[in-house]
Parts: sequence; structure tokens; C-alpha cells
Amino acid sequence: MSIAVRSSWLRPERKTRKLLVRWLVALLVPVLVFNFAWTGEGIVNNVFLGLFAPKLTNYNYTLSNSIQGGLFILVFYAVITALAGYLTAADSGRRSNIEIWVGILFAVVVPLLLVIITGDLLIGFSLFAIVWGLYVVGRRYVLKVLHYTPPIALEHVETLDEEGQQRLLDRARSAGFWFATIFALITLVGDIIFFALGSLPTILLALVVARTIIFPLAGYFLGWLGGKMALRHALTTSTQAPINGAGAANARRWWVRGRKEQLEHLSSARAQEEAKDLVPNDTPLQSKGAWPFYLVLLGGFILFYPVLDAMLFGSGTNGRLSGYANLGYYIILALGLNVVVGFAGLLDLGYVAFFVIGTYSWAMIGSGQFTHLTQIVVNPQIWSWMFWPMLIIAALIAAAWGILLGAPTLRLRGDYLAIVTLGFGEIIPPFFLNLDKYTNGTNGIVGIYPPATPCIQGVFCVQWSSFNATPFYYLILALIVLCVFVNVRLRDSRLGRAWVAIREDEIAASSSGINLVNTKLFAFAAGAFFSGIAGVYHAAKLGTVAPSDFNPTDSFVYLSMVVIGGLGSIPGVIVGGVVVYALNEFILARLDTIAASPGNILYVIEHTIPNFTFGNVRNLLFGIILISIMLFRPEGLIPSARRRRELHHKKEDDIVELDALDEPVGAETLEAEMQVE
Repeated sequence: MSIAVRSSWLRPERKTRKLLVRWLVALLVPVLVFNFAWTGEGIVNNVFLGLFAPKLTNYNYTLSNSIQGGLFILVFYAVITALAGYLTAADSGRRSNIEIWVGILFAVVVPLLLVIITGDLLIGFSLFAIVWGLYVVGRRYVLKVLHYTPPIALEHVETLDEEGQQRLLDRARSAGFWFATIFALITLVGDIIFFALGSLPTILLALVVARTIIFPLAGYFLGWLGGKMALRHALTTSTQAPINGAGAANARRWWVRGRKEQLEHLSSARAQEEAKDLVPNDTPLQSKGAWPFYLVLLGGFILFYPVLDAMLFGSGTNGRLSGYANLGYYIILALGLNVVVGFAGLLDLGYVAFFVIGTYSWAMIGSGQFTHLTQIVVNPQIWSWMFWPMLIIAALIAAAWGILLGAPTLRLRGDYLAIVTLGFGEIIPPFFLNLDKYTNGTNGIVGIYPPATPCIQGVFCVQWSSFNATPFYYLILALIVLCVFVNVRLRDSRLGRAWVAIREDEIAASSSGINLVNTKLFAFAAGAFFSGIAGVYHAAKLGTVAPSDFNPTDSFVYLSMVVIGGLGSIPGVIVGGVVVYALNEFILARLDTIAASPGNILYVIEHTIPNFTFGNVRNLLFGIILISIMLFRPEGLIPSARRRRELHHKKEDDIVELDALDEPVGAETLEAEMQVE
């Protein structure tokens, strides 16, 4: 029996074969679209040529860039193969193949094709957002017409014994092996065709053969890895028992039964949230177990993007990287404002003031203006090193101003607090405008120094200039990671829980012993701190700063990033920052550029409507997006779990039986009867 079970990965059972076909088709289609529609196979071959025969490659890349491209390719195919194992193992098989394939088509293939057609990452994903909205509405309508009711995950919670766990691992290994084998054979056929046409150098034939042999073997182990990830989210009888000794077996059975009872005693909304992530489940693509795979792919793509950009989109890499680097400080501003508005619930409409303070802090110190003010002559090459301590110093200066703003407004709430912070945001830009002696007034400050880093000639040397956006891209990436880490630690700290308590109910929070004064001041200071970091980066990258660069209405733009993304949700505000920046600074300008070409359909639109440009309708489109979000998804694009439950809970979840009040305090059934979450 054991031998039969362990060999079943090669000769799978009937259910496993059905799941294999489902996920092999679902994953192979987008990978093959990338390989052949976007010449992904050609990119892979050129990366290998860059490593082994640089003179034959079509890309003018260094050895370092080829290594980075090769690392990303390895990560990409390894994660996809492991994901195939996880999805096959985690799928319950209760949903139809058509539903799965259509979902993959719209979620993966359509955005891939749109990016390929438009040749631009943000434009492609912006068009995909429209297509996805139409798909969601259409899918909801079709399911309503068909009277389709999705299976209830809580009713199908399964406990896997040792044999069931082994079957799950065998299923995952089988998926990884066959996915890798089929993909290797398809790419082998493609490479043979390329070789016959003379577009594949002979030196790559050995690599092609080696890849065809190694990939299926690697697929077996990567599929096993996906199965292990699935087991981490499964309810198993081998879970560590709460006691040891002679009663260990009974204790394991007790633990499993207790876990099921916990799910049953939660409110239906909470129980469904917990049960839908248990393996096996009906939506493995959306389950928690799949998110690590997505995050690794996203992290690898972002990390290696400066190298990948030219491979994927051709010329213009520096301009695109510069735009994405500017996007980074939008994200930091959104993270800072999320502390004030999302965590603490304090409406701040003057957030741009702290950004201005952070920007001018480095502009006056890290430029010739410092010599003009202090009569101290400094060497710019040495003084540029001050950028790194000024990141913290300027952030602390902005935080101090946040405390000064928060101190006189502690007794204000709601609209009154919003009006005071709005006034603060209106005051600061004109204030710096009129400090002619320190800020040069309307002329602004020019010649701001970029950061300085160690330089070892021939080994490591970073060229900080406007003609090389790559260093600024990685700098803002590091700052974002730092800010996200601090945000997470703040959210999970005692201070973060105090902010949430104040947001939910100030009176209850005060009655619980929370010091409202100090807690609110910390919120204002923390939000301003992040804004100061963004300001220093902005000044160093831009190289010049003037009061006209800032507008009090920018605070509304920053607030919209938090609202669109999801109040209190760290991933949400990051997505909100990307959406707002893409629309406000990039997409519409890009559309105007495209419309300038007479051969484009957008040219007809701009010249049919008098005085029409996409830039002129920016506020109109922005307003439509805000209204749509508030009407159809008021919790934001990626909301926090608490806010999602608040806005989408079912009425029956709020019903509490009167006899629940008869339960004694401390009884095990009290929380279940009262539906305490």
C-alpha cells in the first residue's frame, strides 16, 4: 500500500488527473503567451548568451546585468512550477474547470496581453482595471442568471490523516513534474524551430538540451515544495497535541475536534474567512497559501526591474525608472498619512505641509544655500554624505512640526480637526515662499546635492545623476521597505492598538486607560516623520525645489491614496499610491503623447472635441474614480480585515439570542453564544 501511494505521483488517481489537467492548462497558457507573444523565449536565450557568449547577444548588457536577468528567470520559473504543485494539491475540485480557466484568462492573460499591446506597464494595467471591472460585473450578472450559489467552505472542512497527507504530496509532485515536463518539451520544440530558421546560435543547443533534462527533475522537487506549503494550511491529525504521553493520540483527535468547533462557534462571516483558507478549498488562487508565491514573484520583478525593463520594453528605460522612482515617494506619503487617518482616525487635510518641511530641510542644508546662510564653505563631494543623517534629522524636524500642529487641536474631532489641519496646509507653502533670505522665494533653491555612496573604481561605484535613474530607484525601494517595516511594527504595537481604539471610540478608549493626548500626538508625529523622509528624497532626486512645486490641494490627493487603497491597510495604501500616481502624473500625459500621432485612434478623439486633451479632464476622471470607489467598494481596493467585515457583514451575524445572557461569565460557551470574534 505504501509503495502504491508513493508511486501515485507518476500514475495519478482519477481525481488527481482531473486537477492536473485543470491547473496545467490554467498555468501553461499565460506562461506560453509570455514566451511566444512577448518573445519570452528570446529573452531567456539572450540572457544565456550574455552569460556565455556576450558578443552574440542582441542586448548590450554587462555580465552583472545578465546575471541579474538569469536570477530572475530562475526565480520566475521555479515559483510558477511550485505554484502548480500548490494549486493542484490545495484544490478541492468542487468548482468547474470553465470557471477556473475564465478566471485565469481575465486575471493573468488579459493584463499580459494589454501590456504587450501597449508596450507600457502602467498603461496596460490601467486598461486592465477597466476590463477587470467589466468582468466582475458581468460575472456577477451571469451567476445571478444561472442561480449559482458557491459552495460553503465551512461545510466541507476536511481533516487529513497520514494517508491523505501523502496523497496531497503525491498530487503536488505530480503537478510539478508534469508542468515542468510539458513546458520543457514545448520550449524544446520552439528552440528547434528557431535553430532551423537560423535565429538560435549553436552554442545554445547544449544549454537547451540540459534545460530540457533538468527542468522536469527540478519540477518534481518544486512540486513537493508546493505540496508542503499546502500542508501548512491543512487540518491534519498529526498536528502537535496539547499534551504528550500515553494520551497523545486522543489529544490529537481532541485538538482537531476543538479546531472545528472553534470555526463553528465563530460568526458565519469570520468562520467563512477562516475556513476558506484551509486545504483543500474551492479558491486556492485566492487563499493565504498562494500569497507567498505571488509575493516572491512580485519582489523578484521589482528588485530586478532596472535590468528587465530594456528586455521587456526596449529603449527609454531611464525615463521609466525615473517615473517609478517618483512613484516611490507617493507611496511613502500614503504610508505616513495612513498612520494619522487609517490607524488613529484623525482627519488631516494639511499633510502637504510636512512634505514641504522635509523637502526644504535638505534643500537648505544640502546645497550652496548652506554656504550663503552660514558663510561656511563646504566641499560638495564631502557634504553630499550629509544626505544620510539628514534623512532622520529632517524627518524628526517634520515630526516636531506634527506635534506643534497636534498640540492645540487635541480637543477637536471630525470636521473641526479637518478645518484646522487644512489651514495649516494653506499656511506653510506661502510661509516658505516669503522667506526670501532662506529659500530664495519664487526662484527656489537649485543645485541640491544628490546622496553620496562609497566608490571603489573598477569594483563598485554609483553615479548619482539625472541621467542615471537606477540608483534613485533602488534608494526609494529601500526607503519603502524601511517605512513598511516601521508601519507594521507600529500597527502591531501597543501604541498601534491604542490608535485603533481611539479611531473606533474615543470615550471607550479613554475609559480603558489610554492617554488620548500622548497617543494623538504620537500619531501626528509618526505621520509627519514619514513625510519628512519623502521630502528629503524628493529634493535630492529633483536637484531643485521651489514653493510653486507644492499646492495645498496636494493634501487631498494624498488623502485619496489612503481612501482608495483602504483605510488602515498597509498593502491597500501602497496600491492606492500606485493608482493615484499613475493617473495623476503618468497615464493622462502618456495618452496625450500617444494622441499626438496622426495614425492613432486617440488622435481622432482629441481633434474631434474642441480644446480637448486628456490632461484637461484629469480632475473629472479622478472624481469619477473616487465616486465609483465609494459607491461600489467603500472599504477600498485592498481593505483591512476589520473594515471589510464592518462594511460587508451579514445581518444574521449581529443577532444574539436572549438566552445567551444566561451563560455564566467565564463559561466556554459564552463567547460562542454571544458571537464574540
